[in-house]
Amino acid sequence: MRETLVVFRRELRSFFLSPIAYVFGILLVSVLLYYVSEGALQNGARASAEGLFATLPLMLVLFLPGLTMRMWAEERKLGTLELLMTFPVRIGQLVFGKFLACVVYLACVLALTLGLPLTLGAYGKLDWSPVLGSYLASLLFASSFVAVGMFWSSTTRDQMVAMLLSLVSLFVLYQLGNPQNVEYASDWMPAWLVDLVSGLSPHKYFVSIARGVLDSRDIVYFACFCGFFLYANALVLESRRQRG
Repeated sequence: MRETLVVFRRELRSFFLSPIAYVFGILLVSVLLYYVSEGALQNGARASAEGLFATLPLMLVLFLPGLTMRMWAEERKLGTLELLMTFPVRIGQLVFGKFLACVVYLACVLALTLGLPLTLGAYGKLDWSPVLGSYLASLLFASSFVAVGMFWSSTTRDQMVAMLLSLVSLFVLYQLGNPQNVEYASDWMPAWLVDLVSGLSPHKYFVSIARGVLDSRDIVYFACFCGFFLYANALVLESRRQRG
């Protein structure tokens, strides 16, 4: 556990020293300001943060690859990955430490958007159950995509390749669970096949939790999804360690 915390602190520090991390945060806050300017706080408008959380998943799809592309690819490019491999730390601890640091950083970025629901609650009657559910869903959704991005970053030393691979795979996963696509597919595909295909996407479970109803099956899905890609990440690094 101590080794994991060391990796966690090192990686979290690098996030707050990275220009990419600040660009990501500024862009997310910019979307918040745009949403507010579009009339969320206009007189007579229903107090709701639905617009913010409807925008967040696509924002994460577009910008998370730029955040995760450096996590292993940069280590390989700078030659520090080989140094990490010589430390008395297990591969799983390295992977989980980096993953946890990225999730905590994203939680800090999401916290910047709390001004919107707090303002809406001050000037109107806001239902906090779906708001809190949406924040939890956003963090779990982001965590699942971080795991995917880290996996692709571990497979190459080129950050742009890692970003493109992540962007394509995350966009596909996002679209598989998009409610509009699921509804369209239901018109010509068997129901069991629609459920199977959409069930692969974290977006489906994001929508479920964002309604304000917490189902243990959704939490189990995100845990299994993240676990699968983190394990695959560890396998890639372990094979690299064995090859020297």
